[in-house]
Amino acid sequence: MNIVQESKSQLEVVLRVELKEEDYRERVAAELKNMQRKAQMPGFRPGKVPFGMIRKMYGKNILAEEVNKMLVDEVYKYIKDNNLEILGNPLPDQEAAHNIDWDNQTEFEFLYEIGLAPKVELELSEKIQVDYHRIQVADATIDTYIEDIRRRFGKMVNPEVSEAEDVLFCHFAELESEANLKDGGYSHKANLFIKFVKDETLKGKLIGAKIGDLVDFELIKAVESEAEAAALIGVKKEKLANFGKWFRLTIENISRIEPAEMNKEFFKKALPEEEIKTEEEFRQKLSEQLGKQYQVDVEKHFRNEVMKKLIEVTSLELPETFLKKWLNEANKGEFTAEQVEVEFPKLADSFRWQLIENHLISYNNLEVTPTEVNDHLSSFMRAQLRQYGQENVEQTVIDGFVNDIMKNQDEMKKVYDNLFDQKLLALYKEKLKLNEIELSFDDFVKLVTEKYQAEKVSA
Repeated sequence: MNIVQESKSQLEVVLRVELKEEDYRERVAAELKNMQRKAQMPGFRPGKVPFGMIRKMYGKNILAEEVNKMLVDEVYKYIKDNNLEILGNPLPDQEAAHNIDWDNQTEFEFLYEIGLAPKVELELSEKIQVDYHRIQVADATIDTYIEDIRRRFGKMVNPEVSEAEDVLFCHFAELESEANLKDGGYSHKANLFIKFVKDETLKGKLIGAKIGDLVDFELIKAVESEAEAAALIGVKKEKLANFGKWFRLTIENISRIEPAEMNKEFFKKALPEEEIKTEEEFRQKLSEQLGKQYQVDVEKHFRNEVMKKLIEVTSLELPETFLKKWLNEANKGEFTAEQVEVEFPKLADSFRWQLIENHLISYNNLEVTPTEVNDHLSSFMRAQLRQYGQENVEQTVIDGFVNDIMKNQDEMKKVYDNLFDQKLLALYKEKLKLNEIELSFDDFVKLVTEKYQAEKVSA
């Protein structure tokens, strides 16, 4: 066998593979003999079918199959032995392959197109600047968050007079017309959240109301939705037309969540892992937690900005003609050539970014060790179990969960990808010049949204 590499362009080559009969003769003969041992035909004992008959019946198919296996093995061996960094997969010349005369040819020539990966020359340094945002958690946000937590750990009370956040337990009765009950009319009992009432006039009547008060109202106007109106009186939406538009509600009970007091007991319930003594400490800890939650979105945006910046800095050329051809071949039946052409700029940047990431991992000797994987999964499982109130779980139990996850290759790939992402993120922060910008979360969302929309228009 002889393989010759020929250049088509700077990043595209053709491998010309020449096969002679002595290259494949033994493989084909061995497979025919194997076929003979297994063959069962009328008139012959198992394994005793004449070799000549086997060759006549199966020779061409086995020849084609063994030659193709040999080609794949040798082409990839050549790529490995010659340290060729390729994109996609080698593409055989299908037209030339169709013209092969498997009945009479003994020597063959095959052509494979290959797209070469460009060399990445990149060293992260402070010469490369990227914006990095830090979220300021507003006092008003913390106030709202604290109020929600206080209500979550509050207690239910039944006041005599209603307020805007209360829930009313009401008897709803259908009216014949405004102010007149319908004889034998429909009635239903249900809860009504005052804050969800859309009719401001009705809402005003419900705030400051007492048990036993009667209020007449227009059903649809109260909630501004047929689906909500039907749910309020306990019927299906399609049955709503069977009722009049006016109803009377009678307040039978008032429920209110009385927020928990801001004391040590409350702090411990809200943040069981912390030792908090004062409201100031509580607010500070909540600010830190909210900041971390917001920072997840910040880090995602930062990664995207780093990706765009490094793609711009490296300006990697790609074997575009080959890649488009390969994408068309690899996605036959799923995407048209026109769709590949339209999506290619995004796909090209995906190729570029994968090359850059691989270079950074190799250049900076980044690795994820089995110990790191085990520690990551153990921490993950403890956090999951903690959400269900299971604290101080035995390590043997955690190890069992971890071992089960490790058996799933797809899950393990996600774990390794995630850990490499974390190491790369730390590398960006360490090596690049970060233009730190402080702003509120709302302003950050606005900034990212506007930037995304501008990029979408320019694409």
